Amino acid sequence: MTSASPQGVIDLSGHDLASTVPDSWDAFIDLVGRVDLSTPTRLPGWTVREIALHLGTWDGRSALNQVLQTLGADAAQQPLDADGFNAELVAAHAAATDEDVRAALRQSRDDVAALLASDLARDRGRDPVASVTGPLPLLTVVHAECYELAIHALDIAADADQDCPPVLLRHGIAALTDSTGALAARAGADATIGIIADEAAWSFTARADGGWTTAPVEGKPHGPRITGRAKDLLEAAAGRAEPVRLLATRRLKISHAAGLTALAPILDEVPGLPGGKGLALAAKGLGGIGALFRR
Repeated sequence: MTSASPQGVIDLSGHDLASTVPDSWDAFIDLVGRVDLSTPTRLPGWTVREIALHLGTWDGRSALNQVLQTLGADAAQQPLDADGFNAELVAAHAAATDEDVRAALRQSRDDVAALLASDLARDRGRDPVASVTGPLPLLTVVHAECYELAIHALDIAADADQDCPPVLLRHGIAALTDSTGALAARAGADATIGIIADEAAWSFTARADGGWTTAPVEGKPHGPRITGRAKDLLEAAAGRAEPVRLLATRRLKISHAAGLTALAPILDEVPGLPGGKGLALAAKGLGGIGALFRR
């Protein structure tokens, strides 16, 4: 059943997912277009090719279509096996030409743009679908693509002598904040927490009734928050960097650490949570909920 409670950026006035998500895809595709697909990445055993392969659409098979198949089905209540699906795609298309790999990425971009412009997004975008962290609204899961694209852009940039496009960093922080808010609300948390990057500052307010709001932070931030460069926040959230070290070197900073313990209920629902890792990992020595980040 569709929730009548607020659902993050879905209900944020002036925030256009129909442009934000394709913008992230465009920036990612441009980055991939500037590098050799055989370039190694920091992901063990994966070159740029494997990253691009698993993000592409192949004969109608894609991560997005896997999610859409659960809309209105009992399967929406179960976590997706993203790792297994990704491995199948990579193995099945390992012999694809570079042109085919880049075309598959463009197809994924075009498919999400078409979805966001469709009646389905308007009429059922608030309905639950399956995700790697369990049931979430369809448009929340689509928005989370911005987070994944930012992480994989950082994976590529680390070894390809490239910079991560700034638009991916900005949209990635917004998506990280929104998905963390969604998971906190689903777990019944009641809290306002900020993810304050130098490039983009956002916060969510989770409510005990399962609703949440997500909004950019205007002016000086207040209340519980984690602050740093977008790159460090995103990499801490994805397990690509050690948050304790980032805290020790002051690349990440915590304010009002006790407030982060409001995320503790997520532990019971989503062990290994990707969306909220950055917040809880940063709180590891301050609030005692670091297990949230085990992956």
